[in-house]
This record gives sequence, C-alpha cells and structure tokens, in this order.
Amino acid sequence: MSEKRTIVIAEDDSLIRMDMVEILKDNGYIVLAEAKDGLEAVEFAKKHNPDILLLDIKMPFLLGTKVAKVLKEQGYKGCIIMLTAYSIEEYIQEATNNNVSGYLIKPLDEKILISQMNLFYKNYKEKETLQVELKKNEQKLKDRIVIDKAKGILMDKYNLSESEAYNKIRKTSMEKRMTLINLAEIINSTEGFYD
Repeated sequence: MSEKRTIVIAEDDSLIRMDMVEILKDNGYIVLAEAKDGLEAVEFAKKHNPDILLLDIKMPFLLGTKVAKVLKEQGYKGCIIMLTAYSIEEYIQEATNNNVSGYLIKPLDEKILISQMNLFYKNYKEKETLQVELKKNEQKLKDRIVIDKAKGILMDKYNLSESEAYNKIRKTSMEKRMTLINLAEIINSTEGFYD
C-alpha cells in the first residue's frame, strides 16, 4: 500500500481489537480511533471521517448493520467494511442495503485481511469516481436542456437559427460575466431579454 489510509476500528472484543490495530499499523494504516460499541462507532466515524470504517456486526448498543444504516442516513460517505464471525444472510443483505463495501468473516489471516481490505477500498474508490462522473453527466444533460429551451425562445422571438441563438446567449453571458446556464435560466423564466 503506497498511500497511508486512515481507519476507525469498531470491535467490542478488546483482544481482537488490539490484534487488529497491531496488524493494521504494521501494514501502513493510520488507526484514528477504536470504538468498543455501536454508538462509539457512529460518533468516531463522523468525528474522524476515516478512509475506512472497519465495523464488527455484533456490538453493544447498536449492531454494525444498524451503525451503517445510521451513517448512511446521515450522509456518511466513507468506505465501510463489516467484520463478523457470523455468515447470516439477513446481516449480509442489510449491510448491502446500507452501502457496506465488503464483508469479512472472522477469524482472518493477516494477509487475507489486508488484501481483502485493499480490494474493498479500491472497489469503493472506483464506485465513488463513477458516481461523481454520473452526477456530472446528469448535470450536463440538465444544463443542456435549459440552454436548448433558451435557444428555442430566442429563435422564435428574434427569428434566429439555432447557432445564432446560441451565439447570442454565449456573447451576452461573456459580456455580462455570468454563466451560460444562469443566463439561459433567466431567458427561460422571462421568455427572452431586450437588446
């Protein structure tokens, strides 16, 4: 791992938690906090905003799946990896529904733990990048629709071709130092503008 990743560990068993902290530190992770229960897990994830939240399923106060649910509802965007001794379908389904990036079954060999975490984190980052690109493309499409409507208004009002209408919008936006989309929205709401 070339870059150092930050992590919060949520595990109620102190011996397992100590072992995991040691393994993670030995493998280049920066452990920001150690939660002993589900409530601490929520608090520390929000406070530290780690690259990874390693979350045991069975914890006091809140199950790990409930921690993931609360964090999702509160807009938490970090990579959540579940760690459990239980391979129960219901837990896996609930974890999946709450943006959990991976699911590891205890006990885990050190090499498997680190390689799986690296894989889950890589997949999480790729998914995050795709979501950002999707949002950008959706916004571009919405902007295109607004600009096309404004062009149509100017085409009708001034008997312009499509390219002439676009050039008029572009020229005015540059002269007035406003974005193309803001000007197009004004044109759409006022049905044009005066020369």
